[in-house]
Amino acid sequence: MSQLAHYLRHSRQILTAWDHYSARHSHPETFQPYDEDAYGLRQQQRDADTLSAFGHVYHHADELVHVAEQQLALLAPSDRTLRYTWQVRELCEATRRLYAVHDDWRALRDTLPESARPGTKAYDEPLAESHAEAWSYLDQWTIHGQALFVVNALVERQTRAATPTAVVAPSVPTTAAAHRR
Repeated sequence: MSQLAHYLRHSRQILTAWDHYSARHSHPETFQPYDEDAYGLRQQQRDADTLSAFGHVYHHADELVHVAEQQLALLAPSDRTLRYTWQVRELCEATRRLYAVHDDWRALRDTLPESARPGTKAYDEPLAESHAEAWSYLDQWTIHGQALFVVNALVERQTRAATPTAVVAPSVPTTAAAHRR
């Protein structure tokens, strides 16, 4: 969960930086970039940075979602839990699609000519396209990822409330009569 917290912080920083860049380098009414090439390169950097930030979460994202689904099943249904259920489903779908994008990239990479190495156009362009395809699914993690923390906290709170606390018998003053028995 700490890796997810790191991703959420980092991805929000990346998105904020992108929003500032986009606002400064696009027409305020049409939102068209002033320089398409520079804008596209900066967008590719955003996509790559976001994917890199997700790297530590990527390999166990499906497990995080699965645990949240199990935790949700422990909670009493309510409007609140329905929202978290929807968010966890969104994360599940985003994770499935991220894995598919990654599999597609690996299959494509395996078909590239030997001369296509990182730093060459033949390699970097399809990689950038893969990152661009993954970005919207990563953004779903940025938007809904906090729900995993909330669900976990709700289950912990419910568990603490259901756990009986030890009852300590009140102390009874001792009297001379009590000692004689």
